[in-house]
Amino acid sequence: MAFVPQLMDLWRSRGHCAEFLDFAKLDEWRDFGGLRNEEDFLITSGGARRLGPAKPMTVDEVETLRS
Repeated sequence: MAFVPQLMDLWRSRGHCAEFLDFAKLDEWRDFGGLRNEEDFLITSGGARRLGPAKPMTVDEVETLRS
């Protein structure tokens, strides 16, 4: 699980899901981060192919998305 401070701040400012989220408690986890990068593949007897576009894989590619 990863916590995205920019998203936390945006949701707090909009009151998004405020009935379900304790934003003060979320702040305790603000510096806890991670990344889960998944892609889906179709595997057949004839081979495999990615379903959907390729995801960013390098640190630079991922960091570009954050800016």
